[in-house]
Amino acid sequence: MSNLVLDYREEQKKKALSPGEQKSFFKHHLLPQIFFFTVGFPKGSFISVDVTDQCNLRCQHCYFFEQEQQGVLDADGWEQKLLEMKKNHRMMYSCTWVGGEPLLRKGIIEQCKKHFLHNLIVTNGTMPLPDWDDVMYHVSVDGNEAAHDNMRRQRGLYQLMKKNVSRKDLHVTAAMCITSLNVDTIEDVLEDWYTTTYLRSMMFDFYTPIEGLTDDLWIGWEKRDAVLQRLQELKDTKYGEFIAMSERTIELMKSHNSKKVTDNCLFEKKGYSLTTTGQVKEKCMLGPKADCDRCGCVVPYYLHSRVEKKEIVKSTVEHVRNRMRNRFLKEANVS
Repeated sequence: MSNLVLDYREEQKKKALSPGEQKSFFKHHLLPQIFFFTVGFPKGSFISVDVTDQCNLRCQHCYFFEQEQQGVLDADGWEQKLLEMKKNHRMMYSCTWVGGEPLLRKGIIEQCKKHFLHNLIVTNGTMPLPDWDDVMYHVSVDGNEAAHDNMRRQRGLYQLMKKNVSRKDLHVTAAMCITSLNVDTIEDVLEDWYTTTYLRSMMFDFYTPIEGLTDDLWIGWEKRDAVLQRLQELKDTKYGEFIAMSERTIELMKSHNSKKVTDNCLFEKKGYSLTTTGQVKEKCMLGPKADCDRCGCVVPYYLHSRVEKKEIVKSTVEHVRNRMRNRFLKEANVS
């Protein structure tokens, strides 16, 4: 399969944008970028929803079961809740569906995803992905096969996940949460997923210490800075956009920038994280026990970069340049 996947990678780099992708560029990138450039993120622009309080796994680093949540809303209850929120937050365009394992209650997502311009489903990859081409799937990778299965306390999950997510017809990305148990497997993971799956891209974040969980999974600032520097080198020299983190996002995650971002966390200030009963969760999706000073989640750093005017201009210019290049390639192929 390796040669087929590498051929696919080359095709993705060269192919012209389809009409659907051109529409997606305008609707999902250009218009939001112009809006954010002008006014920043309005309150309620993005939310995360804890779809369920159940999961088929108990991973060592999981924050969810350190939170106190009892009861769940059904699909109609969630739809009513979201419509009420949208009355007060008309720019609520993005929803991240999490859990627990959100695909255990996929009927809720299927009924409610139409209310958002952008939907992201964060899954552990152990269940078949629904044939929804209007969402993005985000699968969690916890190192190479040995590290992943150790972190998730069950053998065979790594290969099952690769089988479920390696599909050309869906938009699937991955994120590796870097801990002391898997930090030495990063390059193995990149090479494996780049050459053997149809995954669109990967990003990386770091274990955030949670009250009630072991602190031993935290890798420390010195090693974190070294990892971020290496990721930038790998992005520049080999993997390109397969590492789906901008240079600015990577820089903001380093020790000398991190606290100024987390002290003004845009998710906490502008977003909402909702419990399984639709109540607003303190802080963010990681919950009230998260150590924000050592936050390793990529979200606040990504959001911070999205409202920096210089970064918005740079990102938009790059996207427009790539779009024009792809259109030129399409016209050249036709002629």
